[in-house]
Amino acid sequence: MFKEYFTYSKRERNAIIILLLIIIASIIIPFFYQPKFNTNKINIALADSINALQKRSTTAKKYSKNWSNQQSDFNDEKVTEIILFYFDPNTLDMDGWKKLGLRDKTINTILNYISKGGKFRTPEDIRKIWGLKKEEADRLIPYIRIKPDETYKTSANRTKQVINTNKNEKKSLLDINTVTAWQLKQIPNIGNSLPYKIVTYREKLGGYLFIHQLKEVYEMTDTLYHNILPYIQLIPIKIKKINLNKATEYDLSMHPYIDKNIAKAIVIQRTKYGTYNSIQELKTKIVFLKEEVFLKFEPYITVQDE
Repeated sequence: MFKEYFTYSKRERNAIIILLLIIIASIIIPFFYQPKFNTNKINIALADSINALQKRSTTAKKYSKNWSNQQSDFNDEKVTEIILFYFDPNTLDMDGWKKLGLRDKTINTILNYISKGGKFRTPEDIRKIWGLKKEEADRLIPYIRIKPDETYKTSANRTKQVINTNKNEKKSLLDINTVTAWQLKQIPNIGNSLPYKIVTYREKLGGYLFIHQLKEVYEMTDTLYHNILPYIQLIPIKIKKINLNKATEYDLSMHPYIDKNIAKAIVIQRTKYGTYNSIQELKTKIVFLKEEVFLKFEPYITVQDE
């Protein structure tokens, strides 16, 4: 059996010997001819130091740039105090603009614009000045009073001159409880639709009790409110009140301060328990009526004919 497995011909023995030599050579040769790789060992500490220096350099550049900008703003555009007053941007000088809190660069832009023939025709035109911030424009617009050109005067312009901006001269101010929409239109920059909304809201209320109620008018912004404030006044009048014992649900819900749910509850309570003896009964009979809501519409309701 051994002879059958381990007996080879001469050719087979030569082949086995050559195969063994090849295997041995493949194992030995790498030990004598190892390739030399050029490996640079990384110094971790050195790499960390380089990264730290790069970050420090970047931070220093940013700080230097910010400091430079701050120094420029501080040295060239420093404002010591802001004093607001009524002014005409077409005639105001540099000192006046500085008192209003503007920077030198912005002031020079405005003065250059005017010197080249530019003109502000409405307070909103000041927003077009390059470099003027939005918050600065919002602060200045309520105090802008532009004197109309003689060449552009119309009958409406002449009517505007009747309105005296001096708050001490009450006779020249417009009473918001009696003023017409046409008269309100003469206020500069009030627009065409807002005067009608002011009058309509007054009719729905029954009369204004406070000037700040104008802020509740639809489309009334803070800028517009402060713009018209120097031209108006409020003279107390006998306001129109709603009789709780006679008004319908629709009549009550038409008032700006009385919503539909409260109007419905007022009528249901009146139908179920009879007429109201005092307006204070609303607070006990309508359980969901909040105190602040009641105080708001209380001056506009009554239980007797007036």
